[in-house]
Amino acid sequence: MGYYAGWAAYQGYTPDQLPAEKLTQINYAFAEIDPVAGRIALGDEPNDLKNLKALRKLRSQHPHLKLLISVGGWSDSQYFSDVASTQARREKFAASCVDFVVEHGLDGVDLDWEYPVSGGAPGTIHRNQDKQNFTLLLQELRERLDHQERQDRREYSLTIAGAAGAWYLSQIEPVKVAALVDHIFLMGYDLHGTWNSRTGLNAPLNPVSHASQAGGSIAGSVQAYLERGVPAEKIVLGTPLYGYLYQGVSSRNNGLYSTYTSGKSISYQTLKKTYLASSAYRQFRHEEGQVPYLYGNGTFLSYDDAASIAAKASLARSLGLGGVGFWELSQDSGGELVSAAVQALHSSWDNPFRDVLPGVWYEDAVRYVYEREMMQGTSASAFSPNTSSNRGMLTAILYRLEGSPRSGEPPFTDVAADAYYGQAVAWAEKHGIVQGFDDGTFRPGARITRQQLAAVLFRYADFKGEAGRGRADLSAYQDGNRVEVYAREAMAWAVDAGLIQGLADGRLDPGGTATRAQTAVILQRLCEQVLEA
Repeated sequence: MGYYAGWAAYQGYTPDQLPAEKLTQINYAFAEIDPVAGRIALGDEPNDLKNLKALRKLRSQHPHLKLLISVGGWSDSQYFSDVASTQARREKFAASCVDFVVEHGLDGVDLDWEYPVSGGAPGTIHRNQDKQNFTLLLQELRERLDHQERQDRREYSLTIAGAAGAWYLSQIEPVKVAALVDHIFLMGYDLHGTWNSRTGLNAPLNPVSHASQAGGSIAGSVQAYLERGVPAEKIVLGTPLYGYLYQGVSSRNNGLYSTYTSGKSISYQTLKKTYLASSAYRQFRHEEGQVPYLYGNGTFLSYDDAASIAAKASLARSLGLGGVGFWELSQDSGGELVSAAVQALHSSWDNPFRDVLPGVWYEDAVRYVYEREMMQGTSASAFSPNTSSNRGMLTAILYRLEGSPRSGEPPFTDVAADAYYGQAVAWAEKHGIVQGFDDGTFRPGARITRQQLAAVLFRYADFKGEAGRGRADLSAYQDGNRVEVYAREAMAWAVDAGLIQGLADGRLDPGGTATRAQTAVILQRLCEQVLEA
């Protein structure tokens, strides 16, 4: 689910541009509370009515989509305490919300009270009784929506937005609230921001061991909800489509945990266009928090990218949460982060690699070789898809395919028997799958080219009796004549078997380095199209 803010239309991002096919619910933000009447009200009526009409049209094209009106938010939560304070006021406000939903053809109400009891924007009214009154307000809304359901014979949803942090859970009645709502949008962001005295990470996935990063973590926030009795399926993990920009920042520690002179929020779309595209800013990734950040020109930026958003969606999937959500959809107008989250949420494998994003062209291949123990990560959380494959690594992979038979001493001066590829090289050389150099070396760490990869795999397929007779005409490729003599038959076989394909510009690129991602893809094809065919 995602929030769509009415003001986004003024910036050119209209409801028809929303990625409805990737969403099940859109919350329109925000309606406000009329303090005199104690009823729901629109703050920018002409624009809001136009947007609501466009959203209904969008839903007609995507019937699975639910549209909810969201009330409150940071700027418009001043009067929640008042409308929740007595039974009569709760009844009036709840009735106005249901009337609004029916009048505008919506599917429910989302309450974004920031916050009961304490906190929120200056001027927000608080009462000690807000904790209990919030539950009573939700109960009144739930009963009225249920009554309307029976009349209209259609479902109406009731949801809320909740802050990330145990402090918020002490200001509501979590179990009672969860029983009344369809889900809680856990606002998984603003754990650190421009209200802090030093720069920091907006939404780290995991705890960060630094005194300046005292706001906790997303994983910790989810755990706090679960420990307070909120069912996992009632939690939608909200993710930020924005970051924070800090200026006047020291270069020490690349700007992280530094003092600053000014700061503001920045959308991912703007950050990508202005900062990620500039060579003046260096990109870093916080290994503990599993989120990226930038530094350059005295400016520090904390944000989320496709990898970190996918990691959060994977957390939601692994814990059986109700889903993932986004604030705010116009800030990712290209849909890059939303797509990464949706693909990760629906992924069918427990991907340990933060650098293998859901939906990338090599994801299935990495899963294939990883689950069959043909290839491993370069660390527990990284596959390094763009790193070059080398001769030792490829030989070890083929050796694992053969069940790792004991093969004696490797015959090369630079291959130790106890190296991870030692026995593999001895086995492969014995069967003519790999060869050494004239100086008696094997050079296991040398990068392997595409034609070298083809040659080794061809010899392996021949060893297995699976080389066949099919050979492609390499002259069909503009650089087919650049394949070296030793690899011509092997490359012709690999192309005919579908293992190696031409690049988008019509080249085979025989001398180009084979990356780990390419190697994974080719190995999957070898197994499925040659060895298992």
